[in-house]
Amino acid sequence: MQKVVERGAIWRMHFMEYDSPVMTTISKITDVFILSSLWVICCIPIITIGAATTALYYSSVKAIRKDKGYVIKSFFHSFRMNFIPATLLWLVFLLVGILLYGCFIFTAVLSDKSLQFFMLCFYMFLFFLFLGVGCYAFPVLSKCSMDNMSILRFSLGLVIRHFPSTILLVLFVVLAVLVMWTAPLAVLILPGTISLLYSLPMERILIRYTPQEA
Repeated sequence: MQKVVERGAIWRMHFMEYDSPVMTTISKITDVFILSSLWVICCIPIITIGAATTALYYSSVKAIRKDKGYVIKSFFHSFRMNFIPATLLWLVFLLVGILLYGCFIFTAVLSDKSLQFFMLCFYMFLFFLFLGVGCYAFPVLSKCSMDNMSILRFSLGLVIRHFPSTILLVLFVVLAVLVMWTAPLAVLILPGTISLLYSLPMERILIRYTPQEA
């Protein structure tokens, strides 16, 4: 009986150790929750969505995946450093998104069905490119020192060169938006979770172009 008690005490001590698997898992889940909350709060002004998304990706990779630093410190470090270029990028994407929405509205009222189908396919293709470039642009900004035009050109090249991965990344984004739209409480955990999953294919791609990060 004494041996059983001693083993139980040892197990509890191991359970409470900072670097135990259980405590590490709890810490990661807490970090994901904090990161998701920070992203939601910083997205509220709308104009800051770009900076918040850049910081979300940066801190999820650095602080959660690589265990380098703390989530809050990493998030606001990236948020401050990339605020202006990320905001300008976001405004470009917002403007293009509004224009594409207007194009879809215009297509919907066309009376010629064959022309309508052709225009719809064309705008869907443009919309996919739009989403694909956006999927790469903010992670690239979080890791590289380039001007916004270079980021957009580089991101478009990544869309083409890594087309299968682009499809996966676009699906991540679309599914995340749909889930958060239908279940608003998911914003408390989903942004950080999706960012971590998103970083798995993204880091494998970006490491080819940033060898100093290897």
